[in-house]
Amino acid sequence: MTTYDHASTRWGEERRQYRLIYGVAFVIFLIMTPFARLLPSRWRPWPAVSDEPLSFIAEARAVTQRVLPFAFL
Repeated sequence: MTTYDHASTRWGEERRQYRLIYGVAFVIFLIMTPFARLLPSRWRPWPAVSDEPLSFIAEARAVTQRVLPFAFL
């Protein structure tokens, strides 16, 4: 196995791991979003994602994209 093949295999593994973590985080935030909207704004677990209202799925996706990079620090 050459170095290039090893690097390619490693990138594939890391891509699968990232997608798995993203999927799990997205499902968690998708479940939390309706409950977070029931809370007053100062008690919400995350700040507003945008000024305009978003659907549950769009808000969960935006929160996941904002939070997930911190898992890799």
